[in-house]
Amino acid sequence: MNYRGSKENVVSLHSTPSAPSTPPSSSRRPPLPRRVRLRRRIWLVLMLIFFLWSGSEWIIQTQAVHSKEAALAEKRRELDSLEKERKGLKQEIRRLQDEDYLFELARKMGYGKPGEEILDVSDLQ
Repeated sequence: MNYRGSKENVVSLHSTPSAPSTPPSSSRRPPLPRRVRLRRRIWLVLMLIFFLWSGSEWIIQTQAVHSKEAALAEKRRELDSLEKERKGLKQEIRRLQDEDYLFELARKMGYGKPGEEILDVSDLQ
């Protein structure tokens, strides 16, 4: 048991030199052999080339995706306009099946029923 007054397991905040300090120049690692340095440089160059290639491919693919999204949006706008045109044409087909509408169109073009007299008022203006 440790008591307050005992000196066992006490942490000291003052530094005490336990071993002679080594000079800073001896803490350096010895230089690597030439083949190891060459191998590391080759590896670094290869990794740099790989990262540059993958980055360029990513940029190229991103641009391709954006251009295709723009083309898709344009095609969707075109589809919407064609759908509106199709609805208008279907409505025109329904109207052309109506006999009264056909008579109205014929009168506008200058035709009439047998025995009917057509007056052209466009010449008067």
